[in-house]
Amino acid sequence: MRMKNKQNVAWSTFRYFVLAFLLCLSVVPLRGQPDAAVLSSPSADSLIIFRYPSRIRMFKTGYADNRLSLRKLKNQLRTFRKRQDTLYVQSYSGSWDDEKANLHAAYWRANNLKGYLIDHYGLRERHFRTLNHPLAHPLWGEVVVVGCRGFQDCQSEIPQNRQEPASAARRQEQQEALPVALQGDKEPVDSSAVAATAVVPDAATAPVAPDAATALSTSVASSASVTPSSSTASTSTATSPSLPANGRYLGVKTNLAAWAGTIMNVAAEVQVGKHLSVELPILWCPWHISNKHTVKTFILQPEARYWLSKPGSGHFFGLHAHVGWFNVKWNRDRYQDADRPLLGAGVSYGYLLPLGGHWAGEFTLGAGYANMKYDTYYNIDNGARIDTRTKNYWGITRMGLSIVYRFNLKK
Repeated sequence: MRMKNKQNVAWSTFRYFVLAFLLCLSVVPLRGQPDAAVLSSPSADSLIIFRYPSRIRMFKTGYADNRLSLRKLKNQLRTFRKRQDTLYVQSYSGSWDDEKANLHAAYWRANNLKGYLIDHYGLRERHFRTLNHPLAHPLWGEVVVVGCRGFQDCQSEIPQNRQEPASAARRQEQQEALPVALQGDKEPVDSSAVAATAVVPDAATAPVAPDAATALSTSVASSASVTPSSSTASTSTATSPSLPANGRYLGVKTNLAAWAGTIMNVAAEVQVGKHLSVELPILWCPWHISNKHTVKTFILQPEARYWLSKPGSGHFFGLHAHVGWFNVKWNRDRYQDADRPLLGAGVSYGYLLPLGGHWAGEFTLGAGYANMKYDTYYNIDNGARIDTRTKNYWGITRMGLSIVYRFNLKK
């Protein structure tokens, strides 16, 4: 009886061991596989429309329903695979007087929107493929359309039967006369140049036949024959006014206010943190006007800046120091720094306004303290020293109205 009980216990233990082993075998392979939700492609069930006012190139988040479109795109980007997926951008502009102006406007609208997405959502230029149209969208007007599928697929998503059918003669005329620009070019190019190098799509991605609502837009797609795999749909090399998202901000500038005071100057600024940058201005005067009037100065005024948004855009606060050397002749006296240079520090506020492309304007105003020790001489050759004084100054220590050229140094 005891022997039988021991056999039953041993058999039960063996069965539990086998069940546990099989369970482990079923679980282990699952741990080595990526989560399907992470690898799934972005949803492409609809296009995302960003609207522009007539004759306006800059992207405005507060215009129409652009904020809702940004939220929708942000949700789609949660499953966007940056090394595999592509965003397809189509820009439409028809409010300018001629075709060339509309093509340029579409070109800049697409770049401006992409710059915003790069700045705020961590994308790069290589994630985009762009197609520009020198006409308003047949349904939505002045828009930039973003989709997660190819240009042909984007065209097929335009709602059906919303306009009167275009005549065959009209479609043929549009197909022959309508130029297309790709963002990889420095300047917009004609459709004939694109068609010469276009890749013919396979049967699975053949263009959808034009119907009542898609006649105008599909004629553009068919003339260019652009697909997601086409080598001609290159990414843009143009930099948007809002620089940069994934690069280190670097700018060189000159202060027009200092030039107005005949002070030659140049400055460089580089990003050193997420919200921090460092600027080094150099100001000098080499002027010898006459034996009675000479102004020779050399000043350094380094400044650390904290940007509320990101370096190179918007508002900032600064903490600066200044050090300077001077030798000034004025009428009967000559003044020269003694033993040590002028020293001081101050705080400042400023704002950088993008002007387009790499260019920007910068306004800054600062106040603080300066201390100088200087000798006074008779203004003659080998003039004797009259006096040595120390002066403390409180007030405006920095004023700037600068023109800035901005670079984007990759990290």
